Amino acid sequence: MQPATLPFFEFGLATAGASTLTLGKTMKRISQSASTATIVAVALIFTACNRRVQQLSSIMEPTIKTGEFVTSEYLRSSPNRWDVIIFEAPVGTGQWMSRVVGLPGETVDIKAGEIVINGSIVPRPARLRIGSYEIPRTDLGSAAPTSIALPYKIRPGHYFMLGDNVSNSLDSRYWGGLPESDIVSRVIGK
Repeated sequence: MQPATLPFFEFGLATAGASTLTLGKTMKRISQSASTATIVAVALIFTACNRRVQQLSSIMEPTIKTGEFVTSEYLRSSPNRWDVIIFEAPVGTGQWMSRVVGLPGETVDIKAGEIVINGSIVPRPARLRIGSYEIPRTDLGSAAPTSIALPYKIRPGHYFMLGDNVSNSLDSRYWGGLPESDIVSRVIGK
């Protein structure tokens, strides 16, 4: 008995003048085409939802070194504490990268090298080294902000940001809370 034969179809279009194939070979081709289409679809979705970004400053060292590339995803929800996010620069132009430390409505303070949220010390990632820092006025010229007063009450819809290189980081200690509307994406890997 001869195996059943079917005309060969690829991606739903009949191939003109195609020879007939056995059912097994046709199913194998369809399976391969479907696998390829799935891989292409996943790659397109990943590309549409994610992007590669190069860190151009030392603000996130040692976690993300100057010149290193990271992958980020466009946010589908509000960021969480300790997320590293990319946002529109609050001072000057471009996009910056920092870590979320304080959430909307919280009061943030930094005392003796510790992060204090609503009066309680919050365990922090070991790579977040807290020290003192004075902004060199020449870096930003007349756009250089002044330090905010701590403790700092975060307004609704805003976040308190710190760079992991806290002793050399232009962050919420100088420009205040970051509006959620300025957040572009969340870092998800290197």
